[in-house]
This record gives sequence, C-alpha cells and structure tokens, in this order.
Amino acid sequence: MSCLAAGAPASAGAAAGTGGAFAGDPAVISAVGCVARCASVDSVQPGSLLRVRGTRMKDVTRIVFLGASGAADDVTAVAGRARVKSVDVVVPAKALSGPLLVMNHGGASAPSRAAISIQRAADKGGPLEVKVVGTRVYLAAARQAQINILTREPMAITVALVRLSDGALVSGFPLGTVEPGVVRTVTWNGTVAGVAQPVGRYEFRVFSQTAGAQAAQTLAPLATGAFDLVDAKFPVRGRHTYGTGIAAFGSQRNGHTHEGQDVFAACGTPLVAARGGIVKLNKFESNAGNYLVIDGAGTDFDYAYMHLRQRSPLKKGAVVLTGQAIGEVGQTGDATACHLHFEIWTGPGWYTGGQPIDPLAALKAWDAYS
Repeated sequence: MSCLAAGAPASAGAAAGTGGAFAGDPAVISAVGCVARCASVDSVQPGSLLRVRGTRMKDVTRIVFLGASGAADDVTAVAGRARVKSVDVVVPAKALSGPLLVMNHGGASAPSRAAISIQRAADKGGPLEVKVVGTRVYLAAARQAQINILTREPMAITVALVRLSDGALVSGFPLGTVEPGVVRTVTWNGTVAGVAQPVGRYEFRVFSQTAGAQAAQTLAPLATGAFDLVDAKFPVRGRHTYGTGIAAFGSQRNGHTHEGQDVFAACGTPLVAARGGIVKLNKFESNAGNYLVIDGAGTDFDYAYMHLRQRSPLKKGAVVLTGQAIGEVGQTGDATACHLHFEIWTGPGWYTGGQPIDPLAALKAWDAYS
C-alpha cells in the first residue's frame, strides 16, 4: 500500500518538538498498514484501523497524525492494542494525510518518514479494486510479484495467474469470502513446485469464487493486473562503460584467454548480485583480486565477480537474493583501472567442469531494463 510509512527520526508538527530531549528510548516506526475499513488499496479513511509496526511499541500510548507542516492540523489519537513490535489505532475523524508520530510513556517520539494517504470518503467507483505492487519482478529476489485486493461488499474471490505469452494458467489462489474494507494480498515468487518459470509478461486475474481459476482462459475477470518477470539485474549500479579489445570476452591475455567481460566504473560503485543463489567462493587471488562466485538459483550457471574493492561480506554458503548488495567496484589484483570483471559459466560450474560463455549480450539486456 502507498500508505506504508518507513521510520526515521525527523522534526514534524508540534508534537515532535515539545520539550527537547525525551525520557527513555523512542519508539521507531518501520511500517504502517491498514487492517480494516480501508478506503482503497492505497489509502485509509476516518474510522480505518491502522497497525503501526516498529520497535519499542509496547509502551506507545498516543499516535499523532501530523497532516501538513506545522502544528495547526495535528490530531492525536489514543493507541489501541499495543504489542512489542506493533500498535493499533483508529484514524480520527479530523485526521489529514501526512506522516505519523508515536509517543510512549516518557513522551519519546519518532515521526514516520513517509506519509499515509487519507480519503474523506470511500471511492464509489465499484465493488472491487486491485493494484499490482511493482511492474517488474526479479527471479530469486526479495520482492515477489504481488497484487492487493479490496472489496466494498462481501465477495468470494479466486485469483488466477496467467502467462500472457501462451495463455497458460500458472497458478490459482482461492481466497474465499473477502471481508469489505480489508486489503487482501496474493504473492508469487516466480516458481512453480520450486522451478523458475519463463521470463515474460504475466497477469493476475480476479474472478468470483464460483468461477474458479480455470475460468482464466474463458471468462472475463472482475479485474486484472500485469507485471513482467525478469531473470536478472544489471550488477553495476552506477555510470559505466563496456570494455572492448582486450577487455572483451575471448581476447588473448599473456598466454590465456579472457574469460569474462570488463565493465568500467568508478571505484566504490555499488555492485549487486545479477542473479540470486548460493555463494560458492569468496576469496582473494593475485590476478582476480577480491572475487566472489555465486551459483545461480534455478539456473545451470555460475556468476563470477572480480576485482572487488574489498572482500565481499557474504560468506561461503550464504543465500544471496537477486539485486542484493555484494560489494563495490575496485582495482584489486591484476587490474589497471577500476572495473568489474564479470563471468558466466555453464554447469556444472566455475572451474568444476563448466565452460565460460560470453556475458556481453546478457549484460546489455539486463542493463536495458535495470
């Protein structure tokens, strides 16, 4: 939901600045989500039940809806059920869109970084609303494909997942009867029975429960939401250029063949895992410098990253997600400039019977959408 709020201390409204230092450690908001009587998949309304998540929530007694800048529109509500990591609150009638601030027994506070969106009345456009969270989903990544569903009347719902390239029904998610005003979420990790599915465009299709998932190929859905499933993320997260000549795959290098593609970028440029998997090696070698090898999840390929500025913090055997930070561009080992030397090896793997292949086409494809 766009009404999620990430926690960060900041000044906002009168309640954030009352009396300087506060007694005790402050509660810190990490997320805010609508639990019931939501206005839409993106917003709340007066009377909505919010769950505020974070740290040290057990002692929270009041929650301030800060609205716009300044204290004139601040509205304070009494906290409901408090837990160690969350507290509930009902949105007050006069609350306006803006960040939240929580206060514990000692008066400590921590405003949320992002604002919640408050509607004065529910959308009357129809009985059902859906939203796909993210239009691009990476295989073996932390964020999965997700659709949020909100109904304004009791409805029995089934969600079907369809691959658009061939119309195949990939999976079905029967939700049963969905309570009005409650956002229901369906997620998919890009696999079926543990097998990664083909990259391409997919679509969530929402049907009445009586239609069932098989209706995905014959009946008109109540609502749809599409996204692209992609297999990898470009590993260099900053300005870069592709090496040519001796920096390209297959070039001759002092008695051996260059087995990867060099991507030049400033030292310190962040690097991420092109494809998640398991760390096979994390070592230093005189030619490669600091290097990391990852066995790609759901693939027959190994991915090698060389000349890292420092040893990667990832340990051998660690599970890595697509897009996860693995280190920084460096110039360690036999390198005359800051760059990433990147390799892709076929199964059974890197220097264990596999063969290196030219990664340039893959890198450019990933670069185009990452």
